[in-house]
Amino acid sequence: MASSRFGFVLTTTAAATTTTQAAASATTSSIKHTTQLDGICAKINAFYFDFDNTLIPTRSGDSKAIRKLTDVLEAQYNFTKDDATLATQTFLKSFRRCPDSSQTSLDCWRTHLWRESLQPKHKHLAEQVYTKWLKLRYRYLAVPPDYVQLLQRMRRAGYALALITNGPSNAQWEKVHRLHVREYFDCVLVSSDLPWEKPHPEIFYAACNFLGVKPQTCAMIGDKLETDIKGGHLAQLGLTFWTPLSSAPQNLDDVEYKPHIRLNNLLDLYKYFPRLNAVAGPAGSGASTPSGMSSATRRRASHMSCSSNISSGGSTSQTAYSQSLQYQYQRHAYQRQLAYRRGGSLPAIECSNSEAENSCDSFL
Repeated sequence: MASSRFGFVLTTTAAATTTTQAAASATTSSIKHTTQLDGICAKINAFYFDFDNTLIPTRSGDSKAIRKLTDVLEAQYNFTKDDATLATQTFLKSFRRCPDSSQTSLDCWRTHLWRESLQPKHKHLAEQVYTKWLKLRYRYLAVPPDYVQLLQRMRRAGYALALITNGPSNAQWEKVHRLHVREYFDCVLVSSDLPWEKPHPEIFYAACNFLGVKPQTCAMIGDKLETDIKGGHLAQLGLTFWTPLSSAPQNLDDVEYKPHIRLNNLLDLYKYFPRLNAVAGPAGSGASTPSGMSSATRRRASHMSCSSNISSGGSTSQTAYSQSLQYQYQRHAYQRQLAYRRGGSLPAIECSNSEAENSCDSFL
């Protein structure tokens, strides 16, 4: 039975017993674990969300967009079914392997990938096909309305919210802006803008410093054990919630950093945080920052508004945003890095900073 450092179990189903005494003991233990978990949940005042495959359905959305585009190429551009399937699947594979290039813009790079994926007789359509794909992509990557309402309820309930994502800066910020998720978060951190990426604890500490909260009062929610869950443990966050891509049971016996709780989807959070059910629901799923949020949350949002304006202005502004972050946390990071040192050097962290990682299944 997988357990966390707090002693409560990942799953709540007790093993069947054949004696009344064993059953009673299991019930008592379950109540104790539930009470302990309730107490920890009550101390949480900030949520850190992963982006891809947690808040938005990146992997499934990209697959749906490609399937739809295959139909479009047949119907509107007279592709044969085989030609359309070959082109779209080749592009998707290339895009997931290398979604961005530091040498050119997103539009130029993706158009190049399409030109390489199309057969010679169709290469002149690369720009048109790219435009069709981009529109379809963001249709299928949209944040589900129920998740939007969850974020709005969290803010109304007074929780601080941060979005922490690994990946190339331009590609991740494009998704943030096109999907209009910035308005729901007090803080958005993209790893390529910073010296660290998940699971490095510093990226979590950066969010804590921004929001003015302690790590033990924060909960991390993500789909990857090796980045989101491990990082939450390394940063000593209060809770880690795992949202695996697959609903099939998975053996976590060999996983060093186990999630405290596994969620079927983000809506399961309502079960653990009664405050979310106590607040009034937003008037509409597309509403901006709720006017009914607590004064503390309004102060946090106001504190972050400068960074919000900076980050929405394009690549130059994103660079300024990154430099501001690095300057603000440089001294804090240096002190913490000294604590991590072993034998006079900081352990190397291999990081791809690639959206390809975000688009792929977890290693389990």
